[in-house]
Amino acid sequence: MQRRQAYQYELMPDGEQERTMRRFAGACRFVCNKALAMQKENHEAGNKFIGYVAMAKQLTGWRTGPDTPWLKDA
Repeated sequence: MQRRQAYQYELMPDGEQERTMRRFAGACRFVCNKALAMQKENHEAGNKFIGYVAMAKQLTGWRTGPDTPWLKDA
């Protein structure tokens, strides 16, 4: 008979760590939604799918842009 064993861990961040995690998750959500909106606009215009390299260049622009300087922190 084969026995399987598992371990369970729980993250217990302090206040600053939790704020950092939430900020990071929010930045990821923002980037994902913005990229999805770009893909949808591109598709509706009848253009091809935007590839990884082109989208990564867009992310760099968002990170250094004047509207979203908070993306640098994440």
